[in-house]
Amino acid sequence: MDLRRGIPRTCDYGAATIVLTSGTVRNPRRRFYRCGANSGQNHVFKWLDEAHDEEFVVVGNKLATIEQDLTDIKADLDDMI
Repeated sequence: MDLRRGIPRTCDYGAATIVLTSGTVRNPRRRFYRCGANSGQNHVFKWLDEAHDEEFVVVGNKLATIEQDLTDIKADLDDMI
């Protein structure tokens, strides 16, 4: 499964993701996203901390685009006056 950047909200099969906590020795109490319907090779699995770090980048990029769009709109309006 090819996960997009950021927080996974659904798996490829349309099931919503859930947040669980790892109980392994290697990753004790580390939280992760998983498909709410099933687990396995073709279903979502992503560490929560990594997903959140990616989400900050995604949201930051969207914000920068919106800010540029507003600057462009303002310039267009100034040209109309």
